[in-house]
Amino acid sequence: MTRARLAALALSLAALAGCNGNGVPPAQNYATITGRAYDAASNQPVAGVTVTVDTILSATTGSDGTYRIVNVPIGSYHVGVTPPAGYTAAANALDDGSVTAGQTIEVDVPLNKS
Repeated sequence: MTRARLAALALSLAALAGCNGNGVPPAQNYATITGRAYDAASNQPVAGVTVTVDTILSATTGSDGTYRIVNVPIGSYHVGVTPPAGYTAAANALDDGSVTAGQTIEVDVPLNKS
């Protein structure tokens, strides 16, 4: 019985290895954008900020104000910010640029109390 289970497991693993996830390109074909949202006057982190890349990828900052967006397609990108109630995005909170495969860039988000 143990030999049969081992053979079934080996067959399952071989089938999975043959699939190789052709629908999703390898991770090195993408970039990552990280950063921190903070109060521009006090430099304190701001939680609950939604950061969006090209309107399709987004993340919300945690209690430490940080965010991380993975699987950003290589090439040009646009970062948008939706601050929580009581804050407005500073003029330079939006960022346009370009990324290369495997690159990680940092885009910090200064916010002003409204």
